[in-house]
Amino acid sequence: MSVKYDVVASVGQYEKDGQVKYLNRKVGVIVSTQKGYRLKLDACFNPAGCPQRSDDGGVWLALFEPKKDQPQQQQSAPRQAQANDSFDDSSDIPF
Repeated sequence: MSVKYDVVASVGQYEKDGQVKYLNRKVGVIVSTQKGYRLKLDACFNPAGCPQRSDDGGVWLALFEPKKDQPQQQQSAPRQAQANDSFDDSSDIPF
């Protein structure tokens, strides 16, 4: 599978120097497989949260070719809390 396009949604807007600017967020990718193209959306993306909907209630998403100079995002491993043997939290328990 190779990523062909990034899927981007406008999730907000603001004004800067008298011009309207849009807040865009990558919400998925289009990948090419042996059986055709597939759309993979981030599970946390909710199209109902996009402020600019069309008259029929739909949301427009844009497709952009992935940037070559942008490093791939890697999910970091969850941090483990350091154990502190000198701390006894059971002193607050009333039983």
